[in-house]
Amino acid sequence: MSLYRRRRRRPEINVVPLVDVMTVLIFFFLMTMHFEDMRALAITPPAAESAGRESEGRGAVVAVTREGKFFLNGEEIAKEKLLEWMRQEGAEEKGKTVLIVADEETVTKDTVFLLDQASQAHLTPRLVTRPSGQ
Repeated sequence: MSLYRRRRRRPEINVVPLVDVMTVLIFFFLMTMHFEDMRALAITPPAAESAGRESEGRGAVVAVTREGKFFLNGEEIAKEKLLEWMRQEGAEEKGKTVLIVADEETVTKDTVFLLDQASQAHLTPRLVTRPSGQ
């Protein structure tokens, strides 16, 4: 029996390897992650048999909700500002494609209004639909 009493070492967690592993994981996820524009509107386009065909050079996206609110590239815009924007775009580049997305519950007058205004501004309006059965 010894008079010297052996002290127990307190358990400890070495955090340096933990920080190293977490740093590597964060860098890995940041490098492999796809950052996309996540702005989304609650719009369900109407179905059509010829839908799903991808347009060649995509232009601006103009959307109208069932409440009659207008959006330009995901940001709400007043009707007057939208018309002004269409006139400016048409003056700069005639025939530029404008994708029009309308909810299937939207009043027809709002969708027809957008199609008409785009044509009057010398833009090429394309109404976006979804394939049948979806």
